[in-house]
Amino acid sequence: MIINRNELKTITGCDYYDGAVLHQRFAYKFFKKNVRAVGNIVAFEAPMEVTTNLIDLEDAINNDYIYSIRAINFLIEIPNIDLFAGVCFQRLYNAQLGSLLCTKYLQKEGYVDGDDIMVKEGEEFKKASVSIATNVNGAVLIHVGININAGNKAPNFAYSTHLTDEASNAFMVDAIQMFQVMVQDIFTATTKTIA
Repeated sequence: MIINRNELKTITGCDYYDGAVLHQRFAYKFFKKNVRAVGNIVAFEAPMEVTTNLIDLEDAINNDYIYSIRAINFLIEIPNIDLFAGVCFQRLYNAQLGSLLCTKYLQKEGYVDGDDIMVKEGEEFKKASVSIATNVNGAVLIHVGININAGNKAPNFAYSTHLTDEASNAFMVDAIQMFQVMVQDIFTATTKTIA
């Protein structure tokens, strides 16, 4: 599901990504009776500014923050898995997102380092994404943010994709479809063992 900033504010109380949504399960708020047992994804384009709602302990210890003037955001909720499995899924999904972004939309060299999508700019690779996974009440919650325009307050290593509105929307559609195919395929694989 792709939502706009007004819908985001109605559901979360904020029209940008501030990290608060990852502190409680959210799929029902967005999907109501259409929550999928294999996992749910919401996409939206909005700024990111996370200072007080950090999930990443390393960021909190270092007084880091998340910031982007304009970004594509994905919120994922997958029920009934532990955090180790959730981080494995996060990294698998981000690898697929990175491949899609670099080959189809940017036509640039890229790779995934842990959960970070890295894109080549000049002679160096810069970080195009932020991502975190957490476990809340028996579900793994994941956020992935991909910079369209990181802005001056973002760290020097941040990469801005500068996707057009049309490309941004098409990327979100492709990413949601990729998620749905991936979780259904993973679930199917769990049902076909003999013993």
